[in-house]
Amino acid sequence: MKFLIYIAIFGLMFWALVEQTKSQPNIYIQIVAVLVFFFLMMYLMNKTPSNSDKNNNQTNNEQGN
Repeated sequence: MKFLIYIAIFGLMFWALVEQTKSQPNIYIQIVAVLVFFFLMMYLMNKTPSNSDKNNNQTNNEQGN
C-alpha cells in the first residue's frame, strides 16, 4: 500500500512539473496536484513514529514523575 502512495506522489509531482512547462498551464491542475501531494505526505508522516514522545517520557522518568 505504501508503495502505491509513493508512486502516486511522484506521479503528481511529475504531472505538476510537466504542466508548468506548457505555454498556458492549467492553474486548477497545479492546485489539485499540490493539495493531493501535501495530503499524501501528511498521511505518510503520520505513520512515522515521533522522537519527541520518547524524549518527553525519558525526561519525565528522570524527574520522578
